[in-house]
Amino acid sequence: MRENLKLEDLPGIGPAIAEKLRTAGFSSVRSLATVSVDELISVAEIGEATARKIISAAREVLGFDNFMTGEDMLRRREKIGWITTGSKKLDELLGGGVETQAVTEAFGEFGSGKTQLAHQLCVNVQLPREMGGLGG
Repeated sequence: MRENLKLEDLPGIGPAIAEKLRTAGFSSVRSLATVSVDELISVAEIGEATARKIISAAREVLGFDNFMTGEDMLRRREKIGWITTGSKKLDELLGGGVETQAVTEAFGEFGSGKTQLAHQLCVNVQLPREMGGLGG
């Protein structure tokens, strides 16, 4: 990670664009790594492709390659499913059932039903979606 990098060191930023960015308050590569494409377009008066290239380069230089936008996060969240436990009350407590792509911890005393819940979820996941499963 190079902290002393100048704006002009990034591809797509010449002296004129660098000056516009500094005037708008973007004085560091780090500030460009976290800006939105739309904001950069309006501030620097550049095209969308150039803005994306600048932001991508800033993120790569700083090691922010895995930076996730709100849109990316929304698409990821849309893929999440919920598996019914078979109990309406327990599903309510869990916010609709057991969420996929997440860790749900069940704890309790010996004989409280933890293993039974796990086995039930293994069966319920195979139910069709309309019955609270994931169809597979």
